[in-house]
Amino acid sequence: MYLKNSLHKVHQSFWYLPAFYSVIAVLLAYLSVEVDFWMDLRQLHMRFPGFMITDRNTTQLILSALATSILTMTAITFSSIMVLLSTYLAQYSPRTLDNFLSDMVTRRVLGIFIGSFLYFVLVLLWMNISDQQSFLVIPSLSVFLSALCLGFFVYFIHHVGTWIQVNNLIQDITDNCISILSSHKDDRSDLVSSTSSPWSSWENEEYKTKECRTASSEFSGYLQFIDLDKMVELATRDDILIRFEKNIGDYVDEGTILFSYWSLDDRSFNIEDYLQNIRVGTQRTTEQDIEYGIQKLTEIALRAISPAVNDPYTAITCIQRLGKILSRLAQTSLEEPYIYDSEKNLRVILNTGEFSQVLYKSFYQIRHYGKQDVSVIGAIFEALTLIAEKSAVPMKDSIWEFAKAIVEGIDRSALIHLDFKYLNYKLDVLARHTGHQKEKQLL
Repeated sequence: MYLKNSLHKVHQSFWYLPAFYSVIAVLLAYLSVEVDFWMDLRQLHMRFPGFMITDRNTTQLILSALATSILTMTAITFSSIMVLLSTYLAQYSPRTLDNFLSDMVTRRVLGIFIGSFLYFVLVLLWMNISDQQSFLVIPSLSVFLSALCLGFFVYFIHHVGTWIQVNNLIQDITDNCISILSSHKDDRSDLVSSTSSPWSSWENEEYKTKECRTASSEFSGYLQFIDLDKMVELATRDDILIRFEKNIGDYVDEGTILFSYWSLDDRSFNIEDYLQNIRVGTQRTTEQDIEYGIQKLTEIALRAISPAVNDPYTAITCIQRLGKILSRLAQTSLEEPYIYDSEKNLRVILNTGEFSQVLYKSFYQIRHYGKQDVSVIGAIFEALTLIAEKSAVPMKDSIWEFAKAIVEGIDRSALIHLDFKYLNYKLDVLARHTGHQKEKQLL
């Protein structure tokens, strides 16, 4: 468990790619110097055009100028990153910082700049080992790297200008949430659907006679990741049933019970094999935590409708994306906690939450702080309608009950008759999609 957590932290760290490119730069510098020292000077002038071959002074001048230029570009890049991070903190949400810092383009650009600078400095240092007066590989490769850095610098400026736009940030968070749901659906492709809970019927009777044992967390932090495929594989091998007591995104302490398990026989197995496939970290991530992505969109919406910003259209955009995510969530059978092996034996029971709770967490703060803004309340009703269009009947009832709760919290003293007419129209549409037409006139 500790090794996997450490490897994940290294892979997700901001310095991982720059360090990787720096190692490549060191190897490339060594090879280019060795190749230039190995080449026959007379063969160089005979086989290559003269403009590709430079003398020692010219080569040193090129490397020195390029090293200075790349260092300046790197400083500008870091400055752009700091400005962008300040914007994210002030206008959006502190939770959105990891969206930019984990972006591969940002880390790759910095890696190329740092690696190129390191290459120029090392070559400038190592070429003094020999008294060779003509060089081919070093100047050619240096010019190529400088052109590459220039292209990435222009691309990074464009990338920063794109990322700082709130609509693109909202879309990135939405796409990440949709990808989580898609992977969740793929993981459940072998799920056996049933009208009754197997845990409350035959599985319960079979396992209640066995002793329930538990596995506890070795670390404090948020439950970030569960490798369900591996857990099912191990449970099948050891013939046990696992029931998780915590859900992705929950905070756990050392000694907190992560899951309970039952074994039908007395065979021995190492519970550490199971804990190796559960990752606990100091921060929440959107790798499997759909609610964390929803929280980011909610916070952006709250910042937008605050009196200091007063940007309801950004809040409406967030609400629309929340409706899209929750409509997909309603189709993925997220409330179905049972996972089976290839032989259709129940192996893992997840601690999944109810859809109504996810719905409440998504909109209750927006409803509270936007209760006097008709456009925000209307956007929530539109999002609920979008969710209801693709939901099953029990979920439709939960959606309508939540809509009634929103109506209860509306500040009617701040509305005029046209506002009531507009909101009643939105409720009428929602009532038709949830099957509650008789209750549509709530305002």
